[in-house]
Amino acid sequence: MFHELIPHLAAHGTMAVAAFSAATLLPGGSEAVFVALLAGGYGHPWLLFLVASVANTAGGMTSWWIGTQIARGADSERGHAWMKRFRLPPDMTARIERLFARWGWGSLLFCWLPVIGDPITLFAGMARYPALPTAILTGIARTGRYALVWAATAGVMSWWG
Repeated sequence: MFHELIPHLAAHGTMAVAAFSAATLLPGGSEAVFVALLAGGYGHPWLLFLVASVANTAGGMTSWWIGTQIARGADSERGHAWMKRFRLPPDMTARIERLFARWGWGSLLFCWLPVIGDPITLFAGMARYPALPTAILTGIARTGRYALVWAATAGVMSWWG
């Protein structure tokens, strides 16, 4: 019985790692992992969807937390070290605050986009956006992306089914 669970646990663990890391500033594409696991029949589809959504949101919130650390220490050695680590110019905090002042909370709904999405949550942290509303909007955007990927995958799989 337990040996039958191992592939499913491995699938969900793989999904969690892929989704979390893809939501940070690390390179990665969790959608390909999600589609492969769905197409291969590994794990329960709803659980894969839930794991992907939660882990991807958690990864985005990790970027948000890093942004808060940059903002807190913007005028300190610690802040300058974070900015150097991410190769951010010292005036980045002011520019980010202007960006979010212009576009507001709606900016977070684009955090699912490739390339620019991950820095959006980092910038929300730098702009000192509160955690809960950031997590909710980030979760909505990132869960919506997996829903679209799942729907597209189901549609393509039905063509060959």
